[in-house]
Amino acid sequence: MNLKTVIIFVAVTLGVLLGVGGLLWQFGGNMDKSIAEIAGESVHKQGTGTIQIVEFSDFQCPACLAVQEPLKQILKKYEGKITFVYRYFPLVSIHKNAMISAQAAEAAGFQDKFWQMHDKLFATQSTWEGLADPRETFVGYAEELGMDRVKFVSDIESQGVKDAINVDLLVASRYGLGGTPTFFVNGVKTEFDQIEAKISSSPY
Repeated sequence: MNLKTVIIFVAVTLGVLLGVGGLLWQFGGNMDKSIAEIAGESVHKQGTGTIQIVEFSDFQCPACLAVQEPLKQILKKYEGKITFVYRYFPLVSIHKNAMISAQAAEAAGFQDKFWQMHDKLFATQSTWEGLADPRETFVGYAEELGMDRVKFVSDIESQGVKDAINVDLLVASRYGLGGTPTFFVNGVKTEFDQIEAKISSSPY
């Protein structure tokens, strides 16, 4: 092994270690926090209310799609009282395009278009869920939503995007989550059909 090869090997190894270390550092600080505190640190939030709803979701999940409209109605009805937080939980063992769709949403967030891509992915789930590789389809969505194509193509495969998703996966694992959608209201795991009752009884 010559000197140049050694230098390259060391650089790559350090890069991997720093990446993993950074990911563990992000999550490590959260290990003793409640789900509400962890979700409060998420960048994908809507609203500023004192009642916090956290959703762990998978863009390829049919059940997640099914709750989108009733969830929007709840958020609209209690607007001003709720902070809604989205967290990634791609079920890669059963949904082959779950991870890449999450990457598409996170990449869109790099251009302040997360929620637009969030809605687009759910609205078109039947279009891309069966594709062997939906990347070009997602690039098309990015362009429709006014994003920079070159940046989106670069970001969707970036380590920063993957790390953001992996942090959410670690949080889901920490709390023993097994399916989607999973909701928490003010830190308490709550079935979707009980969310409105929980909001109504909230002292906040």
